[in-house]
Amino acid sequence: VLGLLIGSFLNVVVHRLPAMAMRDWWRHDLADFALLDPRSWRAAFGATAEPPPELAAASRAVTKRLEALTPLSLLAPRSRCPSCGHQLKASENIPLVSWLVLRGKCSACGTRIPARYPLLEAATGVLFAACAWLFGPGSLTVVSCIAVALLLAMALIDLETTLLPDSLTIPLVVLGLAAAAAGWS
Repeated sequence: VLGLLIGSFLNVVVHRLPAMAMRDWWRHDLADFALLDPRSWRAAFGATAEPPPELAAASRAVTKRLEALTPLSLLAPRSRCPSCGHQLKASENIPLVSWLVLRGKCSACGTRIPARYPLLEAATGVLFAACAWLFGPGSLTVVSCIAVALLLAMALIDLETTLLPDSLTIPLVVLGLAAAAAGWS
């Protein structure tokens, strides 16, 4: 059951983490630095190159659009249909069960909910159960379940975006090093 719940949260991670990273990239790297930084322009286009003035206007427009977006995190806003924006009720957000009851469609607009959602929940549940069965109660099971969750999220994000977020890879490396230091293999 814990695996199903974590799998449901992993769906949020897979859906939102790349969007959060892209917003940050646009906000900090592209809009603020690369478009307007004279040193960057000179390095790329020659010693006398200056950013065109229209890029300053484009940067302001991008920044304005980003600021107008609803803030996005892994915890807020609540889950909603990507097509119509319908905010999911608690009864529509029960791992596996809700997707089956709703027959894989949004209750408001009828748009299909991808099978990836219940498949990730089920896979996480099965893999957590396998870790518990293989390692029994204890720290190794907890560490293995965390590693499984991180790897599942990274695999799906990589599959969809070809990105591997540092916020997932670095904790996995730290977890692996800690497990190796503890003598677990």
